[in-house]
Amino acid sequence: MKKVIAFVAVVVCFSVTTAMAQGGGQQMTPEQRAAAMKERLAPAGLTPAQADSVVAIWNDRAIMTAVYGTADFQSITREDRQAKAPAMAEARQKRLEKAGLSADAVKKVVEIMSQRPGGGRPGGGGGGK
Repeated sequence: MKKVIAFVAVVVCFSVTTAMAQGGGQQMTPEQRAAAMKERLAPAGLTPAQADSVVAIWNDRAIMTAVYGTADFQSITREDRQAKAPAMAEARQKRLEKAGLSADAVKKVVEIMSQRPGGGRPGGGGGGK
């Protein structure tokens, strides 16, 4: 009986640890996502107004529609995303430059935002087809 209880306790611990590592299955609200992006951008040394602009540009569905032909990111296949990634990066970079960021700031922003949140875990974030 003690072995069964110990086994159940171990399974529960692993389940809780896995759920916590995956974010508990909770979706972030747009406001939470924007706040997390601003936090990631802190090392770039942007003003609050510049950080707001970067977040707006990075989440702009018009750029996505122009590059991919749709604003529904989930409907785009992984191969299409990979093939059009350079065009997407170029479109975002042009918008960042038009927003008044210096070339150095644009470079820092692109570098920061290109890194995967959470330490770059492979396969993280899911949703690809």
